[in-house]
Amino acid sequence: MEIEKIIEEKINKKLIELRLKNSLEILEKLNLSNNVKYALKNMLLRRLNGEKDFYKISIDEEEKPKSVIAFSGGVDSTTSLIIAKQIFNVKAVSCYSKYIITDDIKKNIKSLAKHLKVDLEFIDIDLEDVYKKVVEGRFHPCGRCHKIIEESVLNYAKKVNAEFVIFGDLLAFGYLSLYRIDNNIFRFNLPSFFALTKDEEREILKNNKIFIESSYGCPLLKVYHKYNRGYKFSIQRILREVRGRVISEEEGFKNIVELIENLED
Repeated sequence: MEIEKIIEEKINKKLIELRLKNSLEILEKLNLSNNVKYALKNMLLRRLNGEKDFYKISIDEEEKPKSVIAFSGGVDSTTSLIIAKQIFNVKAVSCYSKYIITDDIKKNIKSLAKHLKVDLEFIDIDLEDVYKKVVEGRFHPCGRCHKIIEESVLNYAKKVNAEFVIFGDLLAFGYLSLYRIDNNIFRFNLPSFFALTKDEEREILKNNKIFIESSYGCPLLKVYHKYNRGYKFSIQRILREVRGRVISEEEGFKNIVELIENLED
């Protein structure tokens, strides 16, 4: 059993190394400002060297490009915000709908933004049709909801003439981690660009005195499970993260057990 663990750790380490080297190759091909490219390159090199604080590289405030980050207050987006602040002038944007953000969640988002000293704006999104069809069992909500949120944040970023729009995607490896959407804006899936795992993100949060405890899934996903008692597609989404090695098998199993236990309540 110990040998299997050692082999697994070596595979994970090699996979992260390959993904980071891929990010370096992508970075060299992009037409970014010299200071941003230099900072990102050095972050990648420091991460390749195993430095835990690889992201602590700053550029002058007046040279930081204007950026918008999709901020939900979860582990992925909060980690992304901590790193992004080093080299970007960041505006946090949270997409609000009563179906995905409760009063407690909204309060937590505001508290995190204040702690991280970043400007925050809530923008309304329309999930009425999604909610109705979720209750009817027409589809699993995550894909549709994610698309609406992404489009809303991107439109906001374009409206304020941001140079970058940042998301906390863990699985958009390779050329999908950082690319130009059009002539004016880059999409930056920050955790995948740095080949971060969920456990590594939590370590970064801990080092910044942030501890995020949350159950699996948003309120809308829980509505889907309540009315449809279906968990096949949710489990597939969890297993996709396990296969991508961004969460451990133990965490994947824990999330699946939690999901099924909620169905039985």
